[in-house]
Amino acid sequence: MASGPLSRRAFLAATAGGLAAAAAPAQRSAPAYRTYFGDLHNHNAIGYAQGSLRRTFEIARNHLDFFAFTPHGYWPDIGHYQDTIEDRWINGFAVVQERWPEVLSMAQEFDAPGKFSCIVGFERHSTEVGDYHILFPKLEAPYERHTELADFQEFAKKHGALLIPHHPSNRRGERGAAPDLWDPEVSPLLEIYSEWGAAEHDRAPYPYKRHTHGGRWTQNTMQWFLAEGRRFGVLASTDDHLGYPGGYREGLAAIKATELTREALFEAMRARRTYAVTGDRIELDFSVNGAMMGSETPFSKRRTIRTAVSGWDPIDRVEILENNQVIHRDHPIDRRPTEQSWRKPVLLRFEYGWGPWAALAMARTFDWDIDIAIEGGKLVGLQPCFTPGPLSEGRRDRIVRQDESGARIISFTALKQQVDDFAQKGVVLKIQGAPSTRVKIRINGGKGGELVRTLGQQAESNEMLYTGPYPNESAMLHRVVFADHYETEFEIHAEGSGSGAADWYYARVVQTNDQLAWSSPVWVNAV
Repeated sequence: MASGPLSRRAFLAATAGGLAAAAAPAQRSAPAYRTYFGDLHNHNAIGYAQGSLRRTFEIARNHLDFFAFTPHGYWPDIGHYQDTIEDRWINGFAVVQERWPEVLSMAQEFDAPGKFSCIVGFERHSTEVGDYHILFPKLEAPYERHTELADFQEFAKKHGALLIPHHPSNRRGERGAAPDLWDPEVSPLLEIYSEWGAAEHDRAPYPYKRHTHGGRWTQNTMQWFLAEGRRFGVLASTDDHLGYPGGYREGLAAIKATELTREALFEAMRARRTYAVTGDRIELDFSVNGAMMGSETPFSKRRTIRTAVSGWDPIDRVEILENNQVIHRDHPIDRRPTEQSWRKPVLLRFEYGWGPWAALAMARTFDWDIDIAIEGGKLVGLQPCFTPGPLSEGRRDRIVRQDESGARIISFTALKQQVDDFAQKGVVLKIQGAPSTRVKIRINGGKGGELVRTLGQQAESNEMLYTGPYPNESAMLHRVVFADHYETEFEIHAEGSGSGAADWYYARVVQTNDQLAWSSPVWVNAV
């Protein structure tokens, strides 16, 4: 999103710096990394999805740090299916081929190093060897179709590009991953979460349930691949088909880079300094013997594991896994806030979008103009939570203003085209204040209602805002979340499996609102 004196990047800088310091090894002088959030896998009407190209880039620029539009490019082993539905795909691929120069031109127009970084690429389907999307390090990139995966991999190497396998957990031969054919040189990362669901293991939260190809196959999950000895970093992205990058609950890629440029982002991806989040932009640092996530480190019997987390809701638990088994759990939710807790910023989530029910043929799109004023405190951070539906070519979810005194958000909601039945959108406010700090929320200039609450009141109970009598739209101001519950950092020690073989470690973060984060693993090499 656009920079400013109190941009989201600036708001998070202090927190991110503190986390990096907590997780970085004392014995090494590491570069200063920041965590950037974006979407590296998204679709629109250029292909066979929905939404215009310009709309897609405008949405991405407003609330993401980086974005890759990856149109459906081709499917070399497509079959002949019932009612000749393959024509839908084939026609979409022709659109991509014809409009590829337009894709490059749009990315070049929106690219703004240091503020918003654009990446170009496209997707390759395959029934037999799984789906990939290619990401190019430059904005001048060719669109080519290669029948054999090996040729596509050589094409990627020639152009310094990356190939990201995605929705890997379909069964092999049914659009699932073929890990034996992965080339680590061009595929150092695996997309483990998207609108498809989560691929950590076959019993993980967020099962595969939206698509035709079935559920998660045990042998094509992240944990199975790790147990086979494969080494890769992890990330998430939306795979959204409404042309909405960064849709809340559909997944985001988190990249630890020295700066917000394509060059720095690609360096970080090749080094596997990445992690996956489902929606909330959880800040996560994780290291083993000073080696950051994604790294490999020499054998040492004693392993010092450092973890630091800052979330956007109460953290139920942070789990450290060794060889896919949990060896430590930290439960911030169990801490009891005190009067001293007011010294740190608190979180306050405003969620909006309940309304007329589609099942009763009442669904409609409602436009929100939300003005938030902070009195007796400061707004020091803001996280947007914009779900992708409903599809509306002329509307945008926008952060119009944010500064220490408050924010203004333009948005729209409807109980249709939802993600797991969630029509609600929202923002999370990070406020430095006291129990007496007042938060004033006005909808549509007051015509849609007004809510005035103190942080002290919100520490006791949430509150509702109604734009009118039933069945009009409504909103909720959640309870305050103290830093005791949304932040944690700790150090533990482990001695490994004792087998002499390599061990791997990763962190898993679970918030009480079911938002998750997974770090890339760190490997301690064999003796």
